[in-house]
Amino acid sequence: MKNLNESQVILVDIGNTRVKYSLLSHAEEEPNACEDARSLFNFIDSQKKISHLYIASVRNQEMVGEISTMCNERNIIFVEKHTEKEAFGIKNSYDNVQKMGVDRWLAMIGAAEKAKNAFFVMDVGTAITVDFVVSGQHLGGWIVPGFQVMRNALVASTQKVYANDEIPTTFGVGNDTEDCVASGCHAAVYGVYLSAVDYISSKQTDFDVILGGGDKKVFAFLKSADNMRLAHLVMQGLARYARSELLQ
Repeated sequence: MKNLNESQVILVDIGNTRVKYSLLSHAEEEPNACEDARSLFNFIDSQKKISHLYIASVRNQEMVGEISTMCNERNIIFVEKHTEKEAFGIKNSYDNVQKMGVDRWLAMIGAAEKAKNAFFVMDVGTAITVDFVVSGQHLGGWIVPGFQVMRNALVASTQKVYANDEIPTTFGVGNDTEDCVASGCHAAVYGVYLSAVDYISSKQTDFDVILGGGDKKVFAFLKSADNMRLAHLVMQGLARYARSELLQ
C-alpha cells in the first residue's frame, strides 16, 4: 500500500488477563499493556497518524466491538484476525479451525518466521499452550494450566498449603511450604517443556524452540539454548499478517 509505513499500524492482543498493544514498527519489542479500550485509544489518539488496527482476541468480544466502534469514529481501518486452515505455509491440523484459539494460530505464524527447522512454540501465560510444526504441518498441541493457575488451584483445594506470589527464575527445591509449592509448580511447567522436547525429538532431529508469553521468565534458568528463541508471539503473528497485507 503506497505511502503507508509501520508506525501507522497498531497491533492489539486481547489475552486472558491483559490487553497488549504495539506499533507494527515496534513488534519485536516488549508490548505495552492496558486495562480497557479507553486507555488503548488514549495512546492511539496521541499518535495522530494510526490508519490501521489489527486485533486478535481470545476472550472479550464485547471489547472487540467497542474497539471496532472507536476505530470507525476515527476512520481507522479495523482488521480482526481469526484462526485459519492454512497460511504462510503452515497447515492447521484442526478439522474445525474455529475451535483453536487465535493466539495459538498467531503464535505458530510468528514462530515459523523465526524457526530454521521443525519447531515447537510454547506460550507461557494463564494457560501454557504448546504446538508442534514439522515441514509446515501442524501436528497438534497441548493446553496446560499455567504456573499461577496451577499454584492457585493447589492452594484452593488443600488445607494447610500456602503459597506466595513469587515466580521462580532458578530451578530448585523448597525448604518451606510456600517455596515447595512454587518449586513444585515450576517443576511441573518445566516438565511440559521437557515432554515437548522429547515429543518433537521423536519426529525430527533438528528443531527449534520458540518461547513466549507473559510468564516465560520461568525458563530463565535454561540460559537460552542455541535452538531457543524468545518471542512476543501473538504480536509477531499479527505483524506478519499486517506486513503481508499492507506493505507488500
